[in-house]
Amino acid sequence: MAPPLTLPVRIDGSAVDPRWDVEAASLGETVTQLSRIWGTLARESLGRRLSEEAAEGAEDPDAAAEASRDLHVRTRASVLTLVVVAPTPETQERALAAVAALASRHPSRAIILAPFDPDGPSSFRAHIHASCQIPDRMSAEVCTEEILLRLGGELAAHLASTVAPLLIHDLPVVVWWPDDVPFESPVLRELVGTADRLFVDSGAFHGDGLERLAGMSRAIGAGVVVHDVAWMRLLAWRELTAGLFDHPILRPEVRSVDALRIDVARPGDQVRLTRAVLFAGWVAAQLGWQTVSPLAEGPDGSWRATARAGRREVPIEIRPVTSGVDGPVRGAGSLVAVDLEVRRAGRPVRARVTRQEDHLLATAEWQGAQVARRAARLEPFDEMPFLAEALDRSGGDRIFARALDQAVRLSGRAGVDDRPAGRGRANGGSR
Repeated sequence: MAPPLTLPVRIDGSAVDPRWDVEAASLGETVTQLSRIWGTLARESLGRRLSEEAAEGAEDPDAAAEASRDLHVRTRASVLTLVVVAPTPETQERALAAVAALASRHPSRAIILAPFDPDGPSSFRAHIHASCQIPDRMSAEVCTEEILLRLGGELAAHLASTVAPLLIHDLPVVVWWPDDVPFESPVLRELVGTADRLFVDSGAFHGDGLERLAGMSRAIGAGVVVHDVAWMRLLAWRELTAGLFDHPILRPEVRSVDALRIDVARPGDQVRLTRAVLFAGWVAAQLGWQTVSPLAEGPDGSWRATARAGRREVPIEIRPVTSGVDGPVRGAGSLVAVDLEVRRAGRPVRARVTRQEDHLLATAEWQGAQVARRAARLEPFDEMPFLAEALDRSGGDRIFARALDQAVRLSGRAGVDDRPAGRGRANGGSR
């Protein structure tokens, strides 16, 4: 027998900025508790509005009916539902911190799924935290909900069916899967089938990350709109590299680039290639290169591939290096330096972007003389701004899709095929 419903526990009794903390032991109880919270807020909102109008001498007989019809608009200004798969306490804390930081810009219903022990007995426990900021009678309340669901057994293996009753009708759904992403997992496929967008960080894929890149490519090919933190973090690298070839002397040389080398950070023995391969894929897509031989590890620990540009063969090298630069560069796979070269006799060209302590430095040499120099400041490591950017964008990124396709070809993995990764709302990025 299910435990009896408990009344929502209001931890702030004031009429301004109310908050609730509620526990629930079943999905049905969770839905009921959410309805009770918003029903309570709706009644308070209605009472406050009518009291204000009475104090001002309003004599409109339809005021109560109008206010009642307006309740649902005024009591929730959520713009989306964010679903986070966070099996560890660390990822749960990251998710809750991101939701709190985004509350004013993206008020949302955040559902944090904490699956555990899928082979054990079924278990369900929910903690609901809801809060509202109430500005004035003419503005909508800005309300957010954080629903932490600890799911065991069969429920942990079918997250989509648990989430479905908690989705808000007609609001977009974004699934955020921190850390490694099992693109081939039925759990993920079912979940993205209920969503409009998937938010991931390929820089956190396990191992060298190349198999996961291929899985991400297949997901995009099946219609899932994917936003990747690692790709977003490459923006400054891409802009500086492209900007060097805006110089009048260098512009004609960009189609003659015949060598690409990328250095990536290797702390200890861990080698992660995702960001470097994505960057190489972007260069290949922009310059129309075709993969001749995919990446293979050499005896010196470097990874080499060969592309073709017209009749020219272009060597591509990724070198894991030890870097003394502090900060995010210490993370495995962080870019340290990028070199593009034109080696033709008589007019050698070298375009180089390197990571410094807190900025990137881009330089270009033509026949041994420096002709261009640019810099860009590095922002502190924080995934929240990238999440905010992904929430603002509803559609996919075609440049990213082309770069990823080339990256998967360079990696030698299988890319887009006919295996479905998502259906329904994921296709096209909207409901």
